[in-house]
Amino acid sequence: MASSASFRFGVGWAVFGAAVLIASWRMDRLESLHVNPWSAPGLMPGMLGALMLLFGIALALRRGDEVDGPEGSARRTALALVLCVGFAGGLLGRGLPFWLTAALFLFLSIFAFRVLDPEPGAPRWRVALSSAVIAICSALVISFVFEDLFLVRLP
Repeated sequence: MASSASFRFGVGWAVFGAAVLIASWRMDRLESLHVNPWSAPGLMPGMLGALMLLFGIALALRRGDEVDGPEGSARRTALALVLCVGFAGGLLGRGLPFWLTAALFLFLSIFAFRVLDPEPGAPRWRVALSSAVIAICSALVISFVFEDLFLVRLP
């Protein structure tokens, strides 16, 4: 069973995700204006709410102990903050294509957090390579979804 902190945070994310999903479902779909269903206002928040609900449940049901104590949590939070602010304030909209900035941000994030939790026997080059593959594939999928499905022009 999940540790008490993971369970509490998982339930909290699941409840928040469910609230977002319900609120987005109740949004006007603008059918009277003949808006493309893929660009309806509640679609993206609904998808995010569904994912928060799903991942919140997964976190609540997670097995095992906490990865590290409070000092590790503070270090992880600081790392996430630096990476997110660096992406939003330093990389995004500075001339590079979105897929490239997203891939760089995702690679740095995945690699950094995997280095904090080293897998036994996994050489660092393999961790870096798998992080790069995940980051590039994710960045391309994100770009496709926003630009081609949601018709959102990315920076």
